[in-house]
Amino acid sequence: MRRLHLVELEDQPWCPRPVRDAATDYLEFMIRLGNPYAPVVPLLREALGRTGARRIVDLCSGGGGPWPRLLPELDRGGAPVEVVLTDLYPNLDALRRVRRATGGRLAFREEPVDATRIPPGLDGFRTLFTSFHHFPPERARAILRDAVRARQGIGVFEATRRSPGSVAAMLPTPLAVLLATPFIRPFRPSRLLWTYLLPAVPALVLWDGVVSCLRTYTPDELREMTGEFAGEGFRWEIGEAKGTGGPAPVTYLLGWPEE
Repeated sequence: MRRLHLVELEDQPWCPRPVRDAATDYLEFMIRLGNPYAPVVPLLREALGRTGARRIVDLCSGGGGPWPRLLPELDRGGAPVEVVLTDLYPNLDALRRVRRATGGRLAFREEPVDATRIPPGLDGFRTLFTSFHHFPPERARAILRDAVRARQGIGVFEATRRSPGSVAAMLPTPLAVLLATPFIRPFRPSRLLWTYLLPAVPALVLWDGVVSCLRTYTPDELREMTGEFAGEGFRWEIGEAKGTGGPAPVTYLLGWPEE
């Protein structure tokens, strides 16, 4: 299946913030429920050990992503790390809730952060969960190039796949949004408005879910992408991790300075 870089509605500046935040709240809820990224914890732990990083800078974090589930699992395997969540359109209400729920272990940047140009001083092992596919090839390379330039480790993890089966699995998501919304906390009247009366959130989650599958890079495409950095003193590991947390393997890319 050929990669198609179609438009994801959540990425658009004109997307109403209540709709975007309701969508990221739903995605965070489902990620916590299913824990699809559990298989990559050993890989991430090993990469952190290789770099010696004590801080993770998570890019394109949305409402917190998988970190409320992943952080305790990382803690069980070694020394605790600090995690800073960032996004170009941060869901501040959700990020504040995550910070409170973790006693400040999950911090965040309130100002927008461009994943292709990390601000000076924001050092740490960079991670992207279910977000690398948002970037066309040149901007995706720019994310990797910025990590190489700054000599910071980076991990890319994608739970979506570019396959007919993955696209078909997205088709029931509007029903899932309708069923899950009453259980998402905190309660917001705007979420009910944009889910039931004006069903923008189910439509957005369906469209963006299908487009995410069509945009997702394959391991071979990631290997081709990292070929640009041959001779830069960076080591790359690319593959798929399968576990019990989801129906499909998680595609991953890990990179760190060899020295």
